Order: sequence, then C-alpha cells, then structure tokens
Amino acid sequence: MSAPADLATLPKAELHIHLEGAVRPATLEEFSAREGVSIPRDFTDLNSFVERYVSATQVMIRPGDYRRIVSEYAEDVKRAGVRYAELEISPALGPRTLDSFYEAAEAASDEQDVVIRFVLGLGRLMPHGILHQALDATRNVPSLVAIGLGGPEEGFANEPFVEVFAEARRRGLRSAPHAGENAGPASVRDVLDSLKPDRIQHGVRSVEDPELVRELAERQIHLAVCPTSNLRLGVVESLDEHPLQELWAAGVQISVNTDDPGFFDCDLVGEYEIAGRLLDLDRSGYARLARNSIDGSFAPEELKREIRSEIETWETGAGAARG
Repeated sequence: MSAPADLATLPKAELHIHLEGAVRPATLEEFSAREGVSIPRDFTDLNSFVERYVSATQVMIRPGDYRRIVSEYAEDVKRAGVRYAELEISPALGPRTLDSFYEAAEAASDEQDVVIRFVLGLGRLMPHGILHQALDATRNVPSLVAIGLGGPEEGFANEPFVEVFAEARRRGLRSAPHAGENAGPASVRDVLDSLKPDRIQHGVRSVEDPELVRELAERQIHLAVCPTSNLRLGVVESLDEHPLQELWAAGVQISVNTDDPGFFDCDLVGEYEIAGRLLDLDRSGYARLARNSIDGSFAPEELKREIRSEIETWETGAGAARG
C-alpha cells in the first residue's frame, strides 16, 4: 500500500533525536571548513559511528552554533508535520549553551509552531563521580523534560546510574534510557529493573525474548524506534528484517524516529514510509503510529489532546491539513 500523498502534513512527534546528530549536513560541512577540520563520514557500527559523532562535536564550538542547529532542526521537522520534539543533549554543554537551547526552543514554538523540549543524555562511559553534577547543571533549564542514558550497552551495568535517575524522577523528570540496540534483551531487562523507564530508546532487540515483549506490551512501555539508524549501524541486515513488524503485532507501543538524521541521510517522513511498507499501513494505521508518538512523549496533556485532535482531522481527511 502506497503512503498517503499528504503524509508530511500528518501531525506527529519525534521522540528519539540527538541534538548534534540533527545538524544539517551542509551546516556541518560549513562548521568543519570554518575550523579547518575534516569529519570522516564512514562508519560500520555503533562504536565507529560514535567516533565520527564525537569528531563532529569538536567543530560545534562557536557562540550561536547550537542555537542554529536547534533552529534549523525546527525548520526541517516543521515540513515533516512535527508538532512536538524531544532533543537529547549532552551534559558536557555549559550553562551558557543551555540558555541558548531554551531561547531557540522558544523561538521554534513561536516561529515554526514546533514545541521543542530536551532530554539530558548521560553516557555509560561518563565518570560516575560527576553524574549528579551533570544533573544539577540543568536544574534551571525549564525546557528539560527527561533524563536519558546512551553509549555502549554490552558489558556496562546500569547500577551506577540508579541513584541519579531516582533523583531526576524526584525533580519531576521522566526516564528515557537507551537499551536493546547493540546489546540483546538483557539490556532492556536491566533498564526496566534499575532505571524505571517511561520510554526506552530503541529496544528493538527485545524481540529475542518473547516474554519480555509481552511485558513491554502489557506495561505499555513505549519504544522509540529508528529503522534507518538500525540499518546503518548494523543492528539489522536489511529493513525487511526489522523487528518493527513483530513489535507492532505484539501490541508494543512504538514510534518511529530519525535518531541522527544528519549522519544517516534520513528524515521523519521517510521513516514513516518505511514503517508503512513494513506494517502495510492504511491511513488509519499511519494515524495510529502518529498517536503513538504523542502518547509516548512527555508533552503536557493539554498539548497532547490538541495534537490528537489534529491527527483525527488528518485521518478523516476533514478540514485543511497543516503545512
């Protein structure tokens, strides 16, 4: 079944997107030339990709760079129908940069009608002694909605992060760690037990444990899935083998997202088209996928109701589409 011609106007949320990874390729090229640094673009797996990603952050160093990335991201996703997005940011960024995020997020809301919020992305390789410092540095960032955890999964226990996640929850932040990407279902089980996630970023290798999949469905733990990312980083050998189909059929609440579109040469409408092909979605199926993205978000309930109403309008084909 072909994708609807107006798929880009379907109101939706993006829940799995890394700030530096959202940079436009042309903008990254401009930054690289400005700093006289060449950023290799070849990678074969998560570890080699992380090396390229870290290299890219080394040219995003001038005042206004991050504000520009946020602003351009808002422009790009507006064209894809995104009404709400959660960008994951690094704790290494200083208070001055965080202030610019907030300003750019507010501008995006005013100018693009895209509400942008942020997730504090801790790393499993971070020195454990600075975890609470990283959390404290974001105490006064009003647009922060959640705490995340990324980096290598295999061989890295989540136990050192239990207390900082608990403290984040006490401060009203939600829990959205990565798991089940480059490690199997045990990594998903570990974050379920230790970090009490409201949402799991990736989680696709949960399909290797049918009992775990049943639990995710029963508990309605949202999985923010990124098909093209999984293909480019070798999590799956082909999109036709992607676990999206099994997760959807099992009743797991899933959304599709771009992860790092500036590196993976993808966009959110394309990810919806991939999902539509794999899941044989009709118009109502696409609307369900978009509603999942709203349900799995940490947006205020009033905004969720507003966007759900817009999705229903799109689904029935009534009224003028947002554009």
